[in-house]
Amino acid sequence: MLIHLKELIRQRLDKPQNSDAFPIFAALITQNQQKMAEYSKEEIKNIEEKWRSEWKKREVYKVSNDSTKPKYYVLDMFPYPSGAGLHVGHPLGYIASDIVARYKRIKGFNVLHPMGFDAFGLPAEQYALEHGIHPAVSTADNINNFKRQLGTIGFSYDWSREVQTCDPSYYKWTQWIFLQIFDSWFNRKNEKAERISELIKVFEAEGNKSHPIPNSKFDIQHFTGSDWKAYSEKEQQRILMEYRLAYLAYTDVNWCEALGTVLANDEVINGVSYRGGFPVVKKQMRQWSLRITEYAERLLKGLNEIDFSDSMKEIQRNWIGKSVRSAPNLSGGRNFSKLTKELTKQEEVFKSKALVLRSEATRPGVLQFVCLDKRLDGG
Repeated sequence: MLIHLKELIRQRLDKPQNSDAFPIFAALITQNQQKMAEYSKEEIKNIEEKWRSEWKKREVYKVSNDSTKPKYYVLDMFPYPSGAGLHVGHPLGYIASDIVARYKRIKGFNVLHPMGFDAFGLPAEQYALEHGIHPAVSTADNINNFKRQLGTIGFSYDWSREVQTCDPSYYKWTQWIFLQIFDSWFNRKNEKAERISELIKVFEAEGNKSHPIPNSKFDIQHFTGSDWKAYSEKEQQRILMEYRLAYLAYTDVNWCEALGTVLANDEVINGVSYRGGFPVVKKQMRQWSLRITEYAERLLKGLNEIDFSDSMKEIQRNWIGKSVRSAPNLSGGRNFSKLTKELTKQEEVFKSKALVLRSEATRPGVLQFVCLDKRLDGG
């Protein structure tokens, strides 16, 4: 029966014009349903358990890297293994990706379809505190429960590729990646990351005239090779921190004293933490950041080379958030009529909705907010 079904599926996939395949396929399914109706629930359960055990023993979904078949990678978002187990949202997405994985196998692809668990984080800590259980113990128990539930559904995962983010053999590589980022800077001329050691060589030879400091508010903006050599080790490291792709900086964060951690915006609801309902306040803290803005231009260019929908590309462009400032040299002074005529010649400013004017000569420190929506019709 299974052989016949598989062959008919192949016929339909390879020859969509074959009108005979689906009626026969439907008849076989109906026949199969009628046959299954003769089994009790207990018998059906035993059959499923028997074959799940058999598939596991035979490792039917294990994938070899050594294959002449074309490669195809199906990756799900790893779930957080909470104590509550799977919820309906998990299989909702996993079933769809499993269909794709199975379809590609039938089409002759070597399909890598792994599963893992995003097991680090605040929920594990809170669960451990509330129940008096070490997080390593509770997380391991939760993962075993998730795997049991996923196995019951029958997903075609290659469990030999399982990833657990709380496993030292895994996160030692995330730490290694961080060290590579920390030891790198973004060369704007070459538009790529390079080692800090190469930047130090440039500083020793000519200072930073070829590579300005990214932070315009930093107290040192220009220095020569002689200046660099005269700086103390501490001062040199402080300057290098302004170039590193992973750097320390003071930023506004959502601080929850009760949880003892920083929370993301989506973890704060009406001024309290999503978990536990504890008060959250805005606070400046020194923490690690990534200089992702240096890659804005490359990310935008890359959107032209990928097969995404126009709407998805626009979402990505908005997320990247590149903005261009315009600083026109206006001579209209306090003559608003003359100013508006000059503004119409400024292509970028022309798209603006408003303009802030300041005249330090006549009224120091006073700003005038001018609406530009009506400037073309004499408003």
